[in-house]
Amino acid sequence: MNTLKEHLAFLLPLIALLFSLESILFIQRAVHMREEKLSKNYAITIVSHQKLSLQFIRQNIPSSASLNLISPDALLERLKQNLSAASIANLKKNLPFFYSLKLSLFPTLEQLHQINQRLLKIPGVEKVEVFSKTHDQEYRLLLLLKKNTLIFASIVGMLSILLLVKQISVWHLQYAKRIEIMDLLGAPMRIKNGFLFRLAFIDSLIASGVVLLGSLYLSWQEQFQSMLQVLEIENHLFVWQEDTLIFLFTSVIVSFVCVWIVVVQRRVA
Repeated sequence: MNTLKEHLAFLLPLIALLFSLESILFIQRAVHMREEKLSKNYAITIVSHQKLSLQFIRQNIPSSASLNLISPDALLERLKQNLSAASIANLKKNLPFFYSLKLSLFPTLEQLHQINQRLLKIPGVEKVEVFSKTHDQEYRLLLLLKKNTLIFASIVGMLSILLLVKQISVWHLQYAKRIEIMDLLGAPMRIKNGFLFRLAFIDSLIASGVVLLGSLYLSWQEQFQSMLQVLEIENHLFVWQEDTLIFLFTSVIVSFVCVWIVVVQRRVA
């Protein structure tokens, strides 16, 4: 029972740390997918008295993906009842060109401001509509989600590391006599404290397996699936091969670093 408690005291903070890491991966992937989705639907309207080409626009806006001419026929169709055919033809002749510009990425607020200023400097461009209010709402929501997740995960991570160091200190005190005997026999540090690294390694494997199974279970839940459908996000948030390697690498490195911190502290003391 004591051994189980000792391992749980190490496993629980390590599992919490890995889950916080997985939450960061989930949010980063979800936000990236959402940004790609928004970038495909987001377009900037340009009103120009001269014809524009995508190649020319790219000289000023490298992130330009496509430039489409907007036909004014739909607008003129509404005016046919009130204007004569000659007036419609004359109006169509004097109308400026309307373009829809799409970008290869979802721009930040600063990038959007720069794009607006650069487009207005192009000769012939009279007006640019970047729909800043709608963009601002979407971008701030994504930014808030990423920042809050990162802050929360960082706090959980720091607390988990402190608990891991504390538990390793407990292990070190429990096996103090064994370490002292090996020290008298002239055993090197790696042998004296080898059992601590073994315990940390075994618990790292267990914690990685628990978080892996937990993430798989979460990704299969109907509520989680429905949430992704509402956000128009494909269910590729959990990449088990990649995430498994990340879990193993992170848990082993963090555990070994915590063990090394305790060993060095005890040696100095």
